[in-house]
Amino acid sequence: MEAIFGFIPAAGVGSRMKGLPLIKELLPVRLSSKDEGEGEEVACLIENAIGTIIKGGAEGLVCAVNTEKGELIKGINKNFSYNSKIDVAYVYQEINGKEYGVPYAIARAAKFLRGKTVFMRFPDTIVIPEDCFKTLYSFHKEKRSELTLGVFPTKHPERLGPVVIGEDGRIIKIEDKPQNPSARNTWNCIIWEDSFLEKVISFVEEHRAMDYSRELIISDVFKGFIDAGNRVHAYEFSDGHCYDISCVEDFKMLWDLGR
Repeated sequence: MEAIFGFIPAAGVGSRMKGLPLIKELLPVRLSSKDEGEGEEVACLIENAIGTIIKGGAEGLVCAVNTEKGELIKGINKNFSYNSKIDVAYVYQEINGKEYGVPYAIARAAKFLRGKTVFMRFPDTIVIPEDCFKTLYSFHKEKRSELTLGVFPTKHPERLGPVVIGEDGRIIKIEDKPQNPSARNTWNCIIWEDSFLEKVISFVEEHRAMDYSRELIISDVFKGFIDAGNRVHAYEFSDGHCYDISCVEDFKMLWDLGR
């Protein structure tokens, strides 16, 4: 059986969350998976991401963090590592204003992820259902895909990454924070194989050679990978949902929803 690892890029500084006493990933939120027999609980925001990865069957987890995320490391270790739910490793991504963006985080973690099927989640979003990776992985294997995106309905596609999907699951178009989104959804969780990892690494190396100083966008790597003729698919969780906690207002609204 092939090895499955989770990956969470958690090195962001959360600049739009200033004024709150905790780092974003440790903010208390209501988690309600809508899975049969499961109720609602209050947990740290990142627990949804880790929970989906564990329920998907991953045997290890790699988190990219920055040097100011010591409390996050302690929280993850206490809740998910010390009691042996999952093995966790950490890599440091230097946030220096030059190498910023998810592709840099992935390249930094490559030595842990190479040779694995990787489940990636963001630490500042909540997706429903929590067992989404089980369904997505089955679809990924069925399609013999090299990269598979999990797509969820959302109220704010203009702030996220809408995906237009063909009947066979092939991706027609991916948008990044469009003013006029083509779909009321967003990709959030993804699964990839080594061929995509190598594409990310080459993308990062090319931009380092150019002394590129702006954020690298992961959807640009998606588009290049698709254009190169690789097997890329998307699965839409039409009954699911994605909540993006990008600012203080989102955090407040999540508690007001009474989910």
